[in-house]
Amino acid sequence: MITKEQALEIVKQYLQDRKREYISIDEKDEIYYQEQKMINYGKYEDKIRNIFVVTYYLEGYQEPIPQFVIVDAETGEVHCTYTKHGYAEEWEDDDEL
Repeated sequence: MITKEQALEIVKQYLQDRKREYISIDEKDEIYYQEQKMINYGKYEDKIRNIFVVTYYLEGYQEPIPQFVIVDAETGEVHCTYTKHGYAEEWEDDDEL
């Protein structure tokens, strides 16, 4: 199992690799660990996994907009990013086509 610190570093690298800009990211004490969660997107869709949820924030008009990166607690693999408009990977992957 990875640590919260490792999950945070994985997410920072993931955001950098995908060229996502953000104004802040939660510190390790604010990262959530959730056991036995159903994954709703990606190659682990409909599978039960233990996960970390790392939140980062985009600039918003009145307040920052949270985005939630789901990281597999066992492997360190990023599953997806939940946004208020769906999964960020959906439109990012569409841009690559």
